[in-house]
Amino acid sequence: MPIDFIYWIAVLMPMLMMPIVLPMVVLMARRKRLTDNPNARKVQDRPVPVMGGTVMMLVISVTAIILNLFYDLGNLYPALSVMIILYIFGMLDDNIGLTWQFKLGVQIFSILLLFFGGNYGVHSLYGVFGIEELPTWASCILTLFTGLLLLNAVNFVDGIDGLASGLGVLGGLVMAYWNVRHGFVTQAMFSFVMVGVLSSFFVFNVFSERYKMYMGDSGSLVLGFFIFMSSCPEMTLFSENEFVADDYFLTFQLAIYSAMVFDLIRVAVLRVIYRKSPFHPDRTHLHHICVDMGMSHLFTTLRIMVVNVIVIAIWYFTASSGMNVTLQYLLILLSGVVLFWLPYFHIVYLRENKQERYEILSARCKKMSSYSDIFTRLIRRLIDGRHKPIITHEIE
Repeated sequence: MPIDFIYWIAVLMPMLMMPIVLPMVVLMARRKRLTDNPNARKVQDRPVPVMGGTVMMLVISVTAIILNLFYDLGNLYPALSVMIILYIFGMLDDNIGLTWQFKLGVQIFSILLLFFGGNYGVHSLYGVFGIEELPTWASCILTLFTGLLLLNAVNFVDGIDGLASGLGVLGGLVMAYWNVRHGFVTQAMFSFVMVGVLSSFFVFNVFSERYKMYMGDSGSLVLGFFIFMSSCPEMTLFSENEFVADDYFLTFQLAIYSAMVFDLIRVAVLRVIYRKSPFHPDRTHLHHICVDMGMSHLFTTLRIMVVNVIVIAIWYFTASSGMNVTLQYLLILLSGVVLFWLPYFHIVYLRENKQERYEILSARCKKMSSYSDIFTRLIRRLIDGRHKPIITHEIE
């Protein structure tokens, strides 16, 4: 079977399965009261099912089984096994709650299991600061750091409708292109599967009220693990391919997931400065600041995604021009700080010191968001029909 046809199966099958599986899981979750309830830190005003990870894992597993009939996915089995481990503990956290220390231990164990058992890891800096291949001990440390950063970055941005899944679709599309270009068939198929899953999930999460569902920790861990796995291609495949490993691969990854990574770093640093745990939940994320200012969830999500695309474009043009890889890495870091950090500090400064200017800016944001609200209502009518949101119990 032509490989291009298999790629189409990889993206369309989960995209079509999600509208069948997700509504059924939503109804089951509401009956069992497996919901995320409103509180002072959260943005919803009613209980919302929090079993997105279950739907994603089910659809990914079925798709992988079917794809394996057409192409051997054997080298992905270690990664899929680790993904299942993370999903299970994510589900436990969603339903009974786990301490952050225990969750951190599970993440470290999963990353090391993939590093030693699946040969996935950060084995090279690709010339950044003049460093190429890393010794095993340095590769292990950097892999742990990268894995923890990416696994938790998704959880940090999963605070409003569509942001985590939208950024996941963006990253998945770019990684699918890169994998296809380099001939990494299994990695490309997995990237396409994630695009299919997340694009369909995005529609229900953003536009539907009747079938709205959150990812939960199980879903964010599954997505975070996909991002980590795509950031650490097997070096054996990398070196045996006819394409030479891209000198700009490290900065490429940083650019793709810049919105997640830079928000996590800023939030974690600020929490430490104020003597709080980096995992202590609050409303200091960029998306929270934007929503509080009057932006709708969809407008905020699209705004952050556009900025992420700008960072990717900066990477593309600097790589095309043959810029020194270290200079490019520093430029991407500077771009992330300017485009993702400065807007946050600017808005906070206006809110605390220039209330009149903040109100003017807030009014403009609300006006622009009103257009996205019209679009949202139109799509919601197509998905939900005339049905009202299902509420099976009151919030206690």
